[in-house]
Amino acid sequence: MTKMHCTYGPPPDSDSDESYDGFYFDTNETFKRERPKSYIPKDQKLYDALKDGDVEVVSAEIDALSIHVDDSVRGGFTMLLHACAEGHYNLAEYLIVKRGANVNKQVDSDMPLMKACDCRRNEPQLVERLVNLLLRSGAVINVSDKYGMTPFMFACRNGYTSVVRLLLKDVSFDAVDNQGCTSIFHAVEMNRPDIVKLLVDAGVNATIANNKGYTPTQVAEFHGFYDLLDILPRKSTSYQVPSQFLGYSKLSDHIPRIFLKTECPEYFQDLNTILYSINMQNMLEHFAKARVSLGEFLVMDEKKLQDVGIEMPLYRNKIMKGILDFHLHHWSKKSIARIKKDGMNNFYEILMITGNHLQHLVILQSSIRFVIRNQEAGNFGKLTELQLANFQSNLKAYREVINDLKKTVKYLASFSPPKNPLHIDYNEILAQRKRNKVRKIFKYTTIILGISVFVCLKCKFLF
Repeated sequence: MTKMHCTYGPPPDSDSDESYDGFYFDTNETFKRERPKSYIPKDQKLYDALKDGDVEVVSAEIDALSIHVDDSVRGGFTMLLHACAEGHYNLAEYLIVKRGANVNKQVDSDMPLMKACDCRRNEPQLVERLVNLLLRSGAVINVSDKYGMTPFMFACRNGYTSVVRLLLKDVSFDAVDNQGCTSIFHAVEMNRPDIVKLLVDAGVNATIANNKGYTPTQVAEFHGFYDLLDILPRKSTSYQVPSQFLGYSKLSDHIPRIFLKTECPEYFQDLNTILYSINMQNMLEHFAKARVSLGEFLVMDEKKLQDVGIEMPLYRNKIMKGILDFHLHHWSKKSIARIKKDGMNNFYEILMITGNHLQHLVILQSSIRFVIRNQEAGNFGKLTELQLANFQSNLKAYREVINDLKKTVKYLASFSPPKNPLHIDYNEILAQRKRNKVRKIFKYTTIILGISVFVCLKCKFLF
């Protein structure tokens, strides 16, 4: 190799005496360039052992490097994530049991349970053992990565039937990935008939469309998986909630108790709002079929929810949590509508304000029933003296509010006429008809008698 030596001034073989302002390169000398040493991370041996599933080397390297079991290896996954991704059960068991690895440690939205359901060793029995190990150690099931994929979706996609059965009772069927696909889409795309049948039998909605507007049935037709078409529903047979159940449209919806018969359960529209706030609006049809009113819904327990048709324990717990949050929400009498005695409200406005007061009474009654039922069941635990005092104070305030509402309702009732303006008294109509008939007969009788008298008098004068 030629050494390029840089020197300032004119070249040695130059005849010029003039000063030379520049550089020249001397190529006579040679040198050897040293090759750079390749960089080897200090945890490379640990990384290779994790890939191979070598428990002894991993244990020795952890102690030698003095690193925590949940630290990243080579700036990436944790040791448990590597073990689950590669399908090394013994290594995963060692890291969890002996080293106390966190089964819910997340790295770039990936978690051990996801990697176990999508490990490189496509062995169903091994994956089932890994998943069981993680679940026993407290792994969270309903989580998703940055692409929206959940462990259950990975299990459905890879055809792990035993794992799907294991997770079925605790997963959320409504979870979707970033493409709007539920778990059944992933089973259909990979042509997993056993998984698809298992999901359909479990009650998964197989008619919902993804972000592109395709249903699982259409995806199966597109790929030519005709064996799946016998399992998937061809047409939607789901119950459609009546439109009048979804919004206030009639006077009877606002004030249902003054009407003898209404089409919609009492304040069902607010029940729809509560379910929507907890992302359980797809369960609305069960309450619509059972014609559950708002007051009945607010005091429901797990057994009543199951009787209505909510089969999944996860959904029942989520709805009961929503009911509890509703009752825990601070209530104030300032939230109810008011009317001033010197106001210029018309009759319709007064009627709507009355309806608002009646609805608040229903909600207050439901909250008190909810508290009493749970207190008798011991769900609130043993109350302290301070809590009892606060409860008695709140109860006294509620009674005062209810008394004020009663007074307001009586005052508003004073605006009502003695009889309903649209009231029809059929007995009065029949009596009026009889009077008209008698008058008609009397009229014609009088005319006939008058004509008879006139004729008699005329004849008398002639003779």
